[in-house]
Amino acid sequence: MRLISFDAESNGLHGAAFAIGAVMIEGDVVSEFFARCPIDGPVDPWVAEHVLPAMSDDITHDNARGMRDAFWLWLTSRMSGAVVVSDCGWPVEAGLLSACVADDSSRAFAGPYPLHEVATLLLAAGMDPLGNYADRLLSAPERAAHRAHHPVDDARLSARCAGEALRKVNKEPDHD
Repeated sequence: MRLISFDAESNGLHGAAFAIGAVMIEGDVVSEFFARCPIDGPVDPWVAEHVLPAMSDDITHDNARGMRDAFWLWLTSRMSGAVVVSDCGWPVEAGLLSACVADDSSRAFAGPYPLHEVATLLLAAGMDPLGNYADRLLSAPERAAHRAHHPVDDARLSARCAGEALRKVNKEPDHD
């Protein structure tokens, strides 16, 4: 199964996205995406304390629009035939997708549909939707490199969680 997971970091829970990470997996990670732009306006205190330490200062795009355009191209060029997920899509990832469509109205019917939530898949599989699965589902190198609140790392963990939940729902054997 091809699975695409994406995660965004925003300046506050309902603020504009300033970093986006995504992975496409087919067993192993076969493609990754990362983009970051400067934060517009004063930095939310929670973001300054919890999110920014997980990221280097590498700005990949001068502005949010350029970052969103790059993400949209990456996502839409890979999503055909894939299951597309985000961990808990409201409000950050839903806001990101809405901003992508607001940037270009021709995108209105081209986004991920359906967009699946990892938390809902975990709940359906009888797993704790708020549980910590990094130690169990990430490979040793992935665990060693994992940075909480880095969008690529969070997308990778969400992809692994979605895969595990789907195996349980479909009654495939565990891969422990």
